[in-house]
Amino acid sequence: MKNSELNERQLLTGALDARPSGVPSKFTVDGAVRPFPGNTIICHLSQGSELHTLLARLALDLDRSNKGALYTLLPPSSWHMTVFEGVCDQVRTRGFWPADLPTDASLAECNAAFSQKLSAFDMNITPPFRMRISGYTPRVDGIGLHLETSDPAEEARIRKLRDRLSKELQIRHPSHETYGFHLSIAYFIRFPTDDERSALDTMLFNHLQDMPTEFELAAPEFCFFDDMFEFRRQFFLK
Repeated sequence: MKNSELNERQLLTGALDARPSGVPSKFTVDGAVRPFPGNTIICHLSQGSELHTLLARLALDLDRSNKGALYTLLPPSSWHMTVFEGVCDQVRTRGFWPADLPTDASLAECNAAFSQKLSAFDMNITPPFRMRISGYTPRVDGIGLHLETSDPAEEARIRKLRDRLSKELQIRHPSHETYGFHLSIAYFIRFPTDDERSALDTMLFNHLQDMPTEFELAAPEFCFFDDMFEFRRQFFLK
């Protein structure tokens, strides 16, 4: 086989094997949830909110339409907006692990250190946070709402809180300055075909018309998680 033919075949095989970023780290190729433990600071979407009710309707339609196992839906009880990313046990490179902990420290040690720091942390701001739905995320690795703050003052409040949390926890992700707020609904297990993407976009944008432009999120919660299906609140930030 000629080198050019071999390279072409390798490129084709790579394209066929390509998967969204959540596979296989968070989900198997069959869509089953995988262990991906860590900690995070989030605001759960209230299950009594109008937005939660409307997203539940969207989730039902997505479930009915998922004939080709294109995505895995997240449980409604897990829906949230991340305020500060925290750590994942499987990622310990610079910027993703606290600078004052050795990279071979256990996740339990990191959880304990964060719990001690955050239990005494003063946010210096009063929730709720006022957020605005500005559409959907780009739908490259999954399905979710793209969120923005309701106005520049609210943006400054949340960004300042993120800066203070970064300093307190001694961790600063590479995307800290540009982090985009979002609310994930599903993870792609494979990339959609053109026809699948067209049908999905039509469904998503039809549902978007019924969603509120703005909504509120309550106080941030420090949470532990074992996978993407459940985020266990340890306590609310004060």
